[in-house]
Amino acid sequence: MKTTLLLLILTALPFLSGCGTLREPTTDVLLTGAGATIGYEASGKKIGGAAIGAGAGYIASKITNAQMNAALSDAEQRGYDRALNQAVKQQYWIIQNQQQRANTPAAATDARYVTVTLPETILPDGTILKPTTATFRTQ
Repeated sequence: MKTTLLLLILTALPFLSGCGTLREPTTDVLLTGAGATIGYEASGKKIGGAAIGAGAGYIASKITNAQMNAALSDAEQRGYDRALNQAVKQQYWIIQNQQQRANTPAAATDARYVTVTLPETILPDGTILKPTTATFRTQ
């Protein structure tokens, strides 16, 4: 019984790991081995029981892998759909902003001129600049 419990714990550990590249082969080996051990113990230590258990474990690993692959594929499709939805929203708001800019009055987009009075300034070489006014174009 202790051997079976230990084998079940070791069988469950790969499912908790994050390594996706070894998931399928590891699952195949561990569930086949666990099935063989359980079959061997349950049949009174006969080879035929071990073979049947190994076959059952292998089938269980294939079913488990198929379900995991389907779940991963479904999650990937949901992520793709969400990203596509977000892209559509971004395009919508880009168009809305472009239309708002196109509908603004012409006076708001025209250039404006600001007149600034510059004070008397003495440059480092001693040159004195007289006060003057300057006009700048702004938008």
